[in-house]
Amino acid sequence: MLLTVSAYKLLMQPFNLNKQMKQFLSYIIFLCCISNYAVAQQNNSPYSIIGIGDIEKSYFDRTSGMGHAGMALSSNRFLYNANPAANAALDLHYFTMEVSARFKDVNYAGRPITSSTQNNSSDVQFRKMLLGIKPKSYWATTLGIMPFSTAKYSMFGQKSILGTPSTATTYYQGEGGVNNIFLTNSFRIDSNFSVGVQASYLFGHLNETESVLGSVGDSSLTSTRYITIYNPYFKFGAQYKTHRRKKWNYAVGITGSYQTKLNADYSLLVTDGNTTLRSDYVYKSTFFTLPVMYGVGVAAILNDKLTFAADYNYEGWSSLNYKGISYSLVNSNKFALGFEYAKKNAYRDLSGNTVASVERNFLQVGAFYRTSYLRINGYQIDEVGGTLGGGFNLYFLNGSSVGINAALEIGRRGTTENGLIRENFTQLTISFSYRDFWRSRKLVRYD
Repeated sequence: MLLTVSAYKLLMQPFNLNKQMKQFLSYIIFLCCISNYAVAQQNNSPYSIIGIGDIEKSYFDRTSGMGHAGMALSSNRFLYNANPAANAALDLHYFTMEVSARFKDVNYAGRPITSSTQNNSSDVQFRKMLLGIKPKSYWATTLGIMPFSTAKYSMFGQKSILGTPSTATTYYQGEGGVNNIFLTNSFRIDSNFSVGVQASYLFGHLNETESVLGSVGDSSLTSTRYITIYNPYFKFGAQYKTHRRKKWNYAVGITGSYQTKLNADYSLLVTDGNTTLRSDYVYKSTFFTLPVMYGVGVAAILNDKLTFAADYNYEGWSSLNYKGISYSLVNSNKFALGFEYAKKNAYRDLSGNTVASVERNFLQVGAFYRTSYLRINGYQIDEVGGTLGGGFNLYFLNGSSVGINAALEIGRRGTTENGLIRENFTQLTISFSYRDFWRSRKLVRYD
C-alpha cells in the first residue's frame, strides 16, 4: 500500500526547512526587527507636516533598482508588489518570503536652515515583510506589511496672534505615520492575462505638537494632538503578457484605487508650562481622504535577459480641495524608467529545447521624476532621482534558494526658492528573499 512518510513532521514543520536555512532566516528576521530600533535619529522632512506625511513611493522589491518602475513586471520566483495581479505568475506549490531594510541620509539646504550642524539626518529601519504562496495553478496569495506614509518634522515659525498684528515664535514638532498590512490575491485568467486585488488595512498614529514660546521667563503655551488613524483600503490591478518564441516578449499592467476616507480618533492636550488647560478626547469621522489613484506600465523583455520597464502614476488630489494659508493639495504625477540585465543558466532537454531557466545574478539602472501633491508658496514640490541595483541568488540541492539584492538611490526633493527647503537624499535598500516548497509529500511503497 502507499503511505505518507513523517506525517507528524509535515504538520509540525510544513515548510520542511533544513537547519542552515532556519538559522539564516532567524538571523535575517532578528536583524530586521532590531533595525527598527537601532536608529540614531529619524529623517526629518518639513513637507511631512501636511496630511498623513510623506506617502511611500517604493515597493522595496526588485523595482527599487529600476527607478521603481515595474507595474507590468512579474516573475515565477520573485514577488513584485507594484501590481496586485503580478504574483499570479509564481510557481505552483512554492512559498517565497522577503524582508527589506533601508538606510537613508538627507542633507537640507535653504535659507530657513540656520545651523550648519543641524542640516543632516539619517536613519536605518525595517521596511517590509512579505510572504507569498501559490496553492492553486490559477491563484496566488501574499500577506505583508509595509509603511504607507511617514511623518517627522521639527521647525520654528511665526504664528499670527488672533485679533492683533503681532506674531509669536512657534515651535512645531511631529512624528508618526501610517502602516499598511495587506492581503493580495492574484488570479490567472489564462496564460496571458491575470487580475488581482489587494485588501489593505491602514493604521497608525500621528503626534503633533505646537508650542507658542513666551518671552524670557514666561512659560510656553503647548498644544499636542494624538491622532490614531485607521480604515480599509483596496487596490486593483491587471496584467497582460505575450509569450512568443521570438526574441521579444511584451507586457502591460494597470492599477487603480478609489477615493478612501481615513477615520481617526484623537485627543487634545493643552498646557501652559506645568498647568493643564485642556485635556479631552474627540472622535472625528474623517481625518484625511486619499484620492483616486491609477497607473499604467509597460515592459519589453529581450531574450529573457534584458528588461525595459516604464511606469506612469496619477493621483487626483485637487478634487479634495485641501487648502491652507500658504499651501494646497494638487494633482500628482510620477514617471519612472528602468533597465535590468539578468544572467541566467538555461537547461535543455535531449532535443535541445529549453526546459528551465535559472537566474544567477542581475544588474539594474533607473530614473524617476515625481511632482508631489504639495503646492507651497506657489511652488509644487517635485522629486527627481536615479537608481542603481544588483543582486544574486543561491540555489540548494533540496530545491530552496536565497536571493540578496541591493538598490542605491540618489536624488533631491524641493527647492530653495521663496523660502523653501531642498532635500538632497541618498538611500540604500537591501532585501533578502527565501524560496522553498510550500507543500510536498513523499510517497513510499511498503510491501
